[in-house]
Amino acid sequence: MPEFASRPFSEAIDYFNQKAPLPTNGWQDVYGPQHDRAFMVAGANKTAIVEDFATAIQAAMENGETLEEFRARFDDIVTRHGWDYKGSRGWRSRLIYETNIRQSYNAGRERQMSDPAYRERFPFMQYRHSGAENYRPQHKAWDGLVLRADDPWWDVHSPSNGYGCKCKKFPVSRRQAKRLGREVPDETPEDEYREFLDERTGEVKQIPLGIDPGFEHRPGASLLRPFANRHRAELPEHVQPVPVNTSTKPTLPEPAPTTPDLLLDDARPLDDYLNTFLEEFGVDGPTLFRDITGEPIALDRIMFEGADGAISIDESLRPYIRLLARTLQQPDEVWTLLEPDIKDAKRLRVKRRYLKRWQQDGRIGFTLFDQGQGVWTGRAVMDSDESMEQLREGVLLYHRTEDGS
Repeated sequence: MPEFASRPFSEAIDYFNQKAPLPTNGWQDVYGPQHDRAFMVAGANKTAIVEDFATAIQAAMENGETLEEFRARFDDIVTRHGWDYKGSRGWRSRLIYETNIRQSYNAGRERQMSDPAYRERFPFMQYRHSGAENYRPQHKAWDGLVLRADDPWWDVHSPSNGYGCKCKKFPVSRRQAKRLGREVPDETPEDEYREFLDERTGEVKQIPLGIDPGFEHRPGASLLRPFANRHRAELPEHVQPVPVNTSTKPTLPEPAPTTPDLLLDDARPLDDYLNTFLEEFGVDGPTLFRDITGEPIALDRIMFEGADGAISIDESLRPYIRLLARTLQQPDEVWTLLEPDIKDAKRLRVKRRYLKRWQQDGRIGFTLFDQGQGVWTGRAVMDSDESMEQLREGVLLYHRTEDGS
């Protein structure tokens, strides 16, 4: 087990295991505290790849696997999925391994140290530099700093503070503070800032010097409020939405025209709608379709069967079954988002959303295909596209340009 997590503990493992694997296009798709609820690997936009990496990190944490053992898993994942990643094998595998394990360890410690009884015993925290030879000057300057545990400075500066950062935060009792010569805490340092342009949102962030963009938060802090509230009042638990929408919404392409032959009447046998849907993919039976991002989708009769095995297709969707198939084939946008697990609202699952606009008789509408947790839902709104805007949420994986690319 690596030196920064030589003693794995349940809080760190629980922190990582509650994350939902989220496909992304780049590292900024999940930013800062969003990492508390979502696991991502920059540039891995296929659900299966991200899930496999999550499994590999879980094994490393639970079984004490070394970096070399993780690299064997890394090689297998890359080979099986044909993943074309950026950077060298050694650098990329180390980055994924160390960053996730170290931040999980830090988040687990934050949970332990947030207990009110623990805070009473250890009211202060000390920043400790790792001693690395190639260090960030600010981290070295913070070495030995003792502040109150509830000082807002920790909300931004709690380690890790960047890729490869091995700094730590240690609890300090009143007696220990006196031994350190601290009758009162140190003065909170004044930060200098640099501007960081988030190219996905256009937002210019002010990042303290010495902290890498995306690390200016306290690991696991967004999960701690319910933990602390239980000590004050018995409140019902609520599933909080996960803010993973870090992408600006680009202008949608012009809607695709519909023609009478694309629409069906709503009085046909249900088998006709099923067969029409499959015909759009050039098949009449089960097939594995890969969407425009390469994500596999199993197409089969069972897609349209209810719990009793009978075909069930919403009446409002039947006339637009061809359009629904083409929404999967040639979407305007593909989004991925998180939603509460059907059986356990405390866990999150990934849902994939396909959207496409249409123009019909001078009116503009849209179709939607949502897939996740083994079920799918469809929607067709042909008299307005206003409600589509609120459905454009999550991480944008694909956007069709006017030239069709």
